[in-house]
Amino acid sequence: MQRRAAGIYVAVFLVIAAGAYSLIGVAQEPTVSVENPDKTLSNQGQKFSVDGRQYNVTSLSDGSAKVAWTNQSATHSAALQNNSTVERGNTTFRLLIPNQSNPNRATLREVQNLTNNTQTVQQGNQTYVVVNGSGGNKSLVPVEQYKRQQFGEPETRTLREGNNFRYQNNSTTIANISKESVTLQWTAPKTTTTSLSDGGRVQLGPNNKTFVAHSEGSKVLLSQNVKAYNEQQAEIRHFQERIAGLWGVSILSFIAAMLLAMLAYMPFKG
Repeated sequence: MQRRAAGIYVAVFLVIAAGAYSLIGVAQEPTVSVENPDKTLSNQGQKFSVDGRQYNVTSLSDGSAKVAWTNQSATHSAALQNNSTVERGNTTFRLLIPNQSNPNRATLREVQNLTNNTQTVQQGNQTYVVVNGSGGNKSLVPVEQYKRQQFGEPETRTLREGNNFRYQNNSTTIANISKESVTLQWTAPKTTTTSLSDGGRVQLGPNNKTFVAHSEGSKVLLSQNVKAYNEQQAEIRHFQERIAGLWGVSILSFIAAMLLAMLAYMPFKG
């Protein structure tokens, strides 16, 4: 009697396992489809515009793309730190800013370097150059005095806000002078590259419009209907959760059937 009941339960569990497995086999997973995309990127070198800003497709492969746009008059800036050196032609200058809370100027002072065979000594806070005199006598000359004797007065240049300044082959303007640095600004082209990947969100155009990217074969589709895309992705996740549940039912039911069968028909003594 017990074996007969066990057989019934085994059959029930096997039917449940088979039913769940059959549902897995016939279920069709939903897919994402983008209807009427705003932009279709189909080849490298393709150009398209968003609110007047022109983009160029610089790469397109494996369902991803890179697009770039160039701002022809982008603002660039650089900061020259106080006491740093600046090359002007073949001359090295040191940037000196007055120790004030709001300085209105800075100075470029020529750097005069001693030769390698020049002997110096330090006495207190002063550096001296050892100068060989007639008869083997030696004298100590303050280093700044020695430099003026050898090279003359160092060249100096005054910098003020609004002045033009040549920097790294760019014609710049001195935008600000603080006690820490001198800020330079200039305009030059600047290229910005944006990467697009399947399901990724990007902002394009001067108004930062949001697009969702979707790969379709060798193409990348751009759509502003992010809500519809998210809803389709949610349907796919829900489907996958249900399929995972069916797999769980099928596997557990089969295991339960096997355990019942083994326990019911296990030989016993007595």
